[in-house]
Amino acid sequence: MIGVISRESQKAAVEEFFELFKTPWEHCRDDMEYDVVITTDPASPVPPAKLVVIFGAVETFLDNREGGTIHFTEAGGEFEWEGEMIPVYGRLATFPEQREPFLSCKGGRAAGFTVGLLDHRFLRVGYDLFEETEHLLRRGQPAEKAHIPTLDIHIAMLRKWIVDCGIPLIEIPPSPHGHDFITCLTHDIDFMGIRDHKFDHTMFGFLYRCLVPKYLSGLSPKAFCTRYLKNLRTLLSLPLVHMGVLPDFWYSLDKYPAMEKGMKSTFFFLPFEDRPGDPYKGTTEKYRAARYDLGRYREPIRSLTCEGREVGLHGIDAWKDPRKGREEIEVIRGITGKTRIGVRMHWLYFSDETPMHLEEAGVHYDSTLGYNDAVGFRSGTSQVFRLPGTSRVFELPLHVQDTAMLYPGRMNLSEKQAMARCGNLIRDIKVHGGVFTINWHDRSLAPERNWDTLYLGLLDTLRGGNVWFATAGEAVSWFEKRRAARFERAGGPGNLPNVMVSETLKGEGPPLSLRVHSPAVPVKEGDGTRVPYVDYPLDQPLEPMAGV
Repeated sequence: MIGVISRESQKAAVEEFFELFKTPWEHCRDDMEYDVVITTDPASPVPPAKLVVIFGAVETFLDNREGGTIHFTEAGGEFEWEGEMIPVYGRLATFPEQREPFLSCKGGRAAGFTVGLLDHRFLRVGYDLFEETEHLLRRGQPAEKAHIPTLDIHIAMLRKWIVDCGIPLIEIPPSPHGHDFITCLTHDIDFMGIRDHKFDHTMFGFLYRCLVPKYLSGLSPKAFCTRYLKNLRTLLSLPLVHMGVLPDFWYSLDKYPAMEKGMKSTFFFLPFEDRPGDPYKGTTEKYRAARYDLGRYREPIRSLTCEGREVGLHGIDAWKDPRKGREEIEVIRGITGKTRIGVRMHWLYFSDETPMHLEEAGVHYDSTLGYNDAVGFRSGTSQVFRLPGTSRVFELPLHVQDTAMLYPGRMNLSEKQAMARCGNLIRDIKVHGGVFTINWHDRSLAPERNWDTLYLGLLDTLRGGNVWFATAGEAVSWFEKRRAARFERAGGPGNLPNVMVSETLKGEGPPLSLRVHSPAVPVKEGDGTRVPYVDYPLDQPLEPMAGV
């Protein structure tokens, strides 16, 4: 059991952290003994424990005991852990190099050191874990740090420190039993067809990009010629497409299901035609308005839901106005008949007040928090989390957006580079668990973009992994089930805790796991990697295991 000592102002961040690191814990009580105590409040006494972890960029009793000059920085910094530089966004304290460091900074100083006192181990860490959690979930990371799953690494470090002290650790990992992670394939439907555009900005831009191959850089000469000729043939077909003789090559509601071959996916639709929305930072963008009338596509949209796919809201003003948010949601409810509706804001508009507005509007989940000019971990995690300031709105982080990777003026990656970048994200999510959320837009399969080959390659990579493909709503529901699970003090077989899972949520997707890290657990081999834990599915009785 982990005991936590923190300031009252940190209560929400503490509770959310331990929903992400799902292990038995509680706020410290005088009548309890703990294996591990975590404290961020230097003014409170620390009860004895096998391991005490003292976080914070303020002087503590341990600093006074050890002596030496402590350096404090208000603007954060970074430290090295297992070969990677990890950012700190709040205050950071660094300590003299002669101490026994386990977190190192440039210049030889330490961001964390170890002290042994009698039979207890103290770890002194120079940042506030819960302040970092609050910052990452509320404000996020800049694009230059997008590749670092910072919050997931904070969890991994704490887990390792506990286990390395020989203390058994039990948790419910953030991936379904038998799977490495969850994948959500999502599609923002900004355009429904080229027929909606004639002599407008979108059409002229399309003609220009077909003739000037801006999206064909980095291809082999053969692939370049093949796609450029495809662009030219598509241009020649435009009159017949507008006359209705040929199918609309931008229409993707049938193409994505065919490509995904039974994989589940989620489609976010704009609710209104010709409505650009309220100004963002003082500017109204008329090109933000949709040119399609959603009411004309009721039947194909309903067909998507009948096939097991999900339909969500591509919000226009829901990010800033709960009344307009309710109006937008009702359009989607009216077509699908579903009550729980998820949203991703058009152009990823979001503000500090957006979580509260979405909760008031009645949104089930949001999937806006990603980047328009980067790919990676804006919130530092691949897990679904509760948006700060709300009681029931969940965030499904967005990790990969095709336009962010491939647009000139954004990352401008070649397809080979984009695939490598996605591979790095998949590697990290496989280590930490969670959800890999992809956004591939409606126009991206057709000329002038021609990003269908890259998408197929990404799907093939994911098919070859141990992945559960879920709609965005299903992934959020699975995490709701995980959050609802509760540890009971009464020991189960082999001293494992009893875990209570809500009966109403047991059927939401694959089962949860109970993961046991312990010196008594036999180490198993998997892909040549030693895995020092055992997973037990929580949809069946636990088997006895001695010595845990």
